[in-house]
Amino acid sequence: MEERIQKFLRFVLVIALIALLGWYMWNSYMGHEPALSIQEDKVTGHDRLFGIHHSREKTWAVGKYGLILCSGDGGKNWKKQNSGTTRALTAVSFADDQCGFVVGTGGTILATADGGLSWKAQNSGTDEQFLMVQALSKDEVHVVGGFGTLISTADGGKTWNRQTLDWKKLIPRGSEESLALEPNLNGVYFIDPKLGWIIGECGLVLCTKDGGQSWISQRYDVRFQQLCAVWLQDPHTGWAVGQKGTFIRTSDGGRHWTAVNLGTEKDLYAISLHGQDGIIVGDGIAFKTNNGGSTWTKVGSIPDHWFSGVAIASASRVALAVGQDGAIHLIDLTEVKGGSSTHEK
Repeated sequence: MEERIQKFLRFVLVIALIALLGWYMWNSYMGHEPALSIQEDKVTGHDRLFGIHHSREKTWAVGKYGLILCSGDGGKNWKKQNSGTTRALTAVSFADDQCGFVVGTGGTILATADGGLSWKAQNSGTDEQFLMVQALSKDEVHVVGGFGTLISTADGGKTWNRQTLDWKKLIPRGSEESLALEPNLNGVYFIDPKLGWIIGECGLVLCTKDGGQSWISQRYDVRFQQLCAVWLQDPHTGWAVGQKGTFIRTSDGGRHWTAVNLGTEKDLYAISLHGQDGIIVGDGIAFKTNNGGSTWTKVGSIPDHWFSGVAIASASRVALAVGQDGAIHLIDLTEVKGGSSTHEK
């Protein structure tokens, strides 16, 4: 009797699996790919997400194994897009809701002109690992990466031009002997087509005022921690974050950078601001501001894993942080009374 029951249960299980597979294949055949619903949860148990970008109406997240996700409702529901690659994708940037660029390992650059319905690989001319991309328009894009890699395009990626930086001039005297290789460039941020910044290893901050044709060094010291991300609110005011709780700010366009104490030594990986709202995320920690960056308050209830990318869905005052194990965490940016603020060291 018990054996008959076990056979029946196995039969029911097989039928259920066949039905599920048939449903999935039918939806795929009809062109309806099941959406991923995320509510402060995980996309998968093994896919990592590295970068995120929010445009006017849509949000994109990218990660391991060529993963590209798109949301049209502020991060509540996500749908996979076909990247055509299995390489790790590290960063994404859209000039508008239709035209965007994704970068990754092995010199990978993908571009779309239809909101991600189709992605096409572009020839970057290098196999270096790219770490950040910023699309200023459908034509003008800047990419930075490992070993001092900096490439740009002025024609939407038809041609990519690599800029060779003169590190002997950019690195202060006395520091160049400790620089065995070109430093990794981790972040890039242009506030307009002419004025931009790059950050990287050893607290490196570079600035351009001519659209990237020439760069000057504003900050570098082998004793400084690595900087991971930079954000400028206007031509004068900006912030950068990095390892061991490093948080620096400028109020004069980068001529001077001042260390700010957030009260943590955890690594900080990403920063984003919109209006008066702002967010910083890192290794199991987050800080937010409601006054344009004058003070920052620690956010509670953050999962104990790293977040490497963050974007603000401006309409809802919600930040979307992505990271370890495919996690997508929604952070409320509305003002909360109390908490700790920051001060300069």
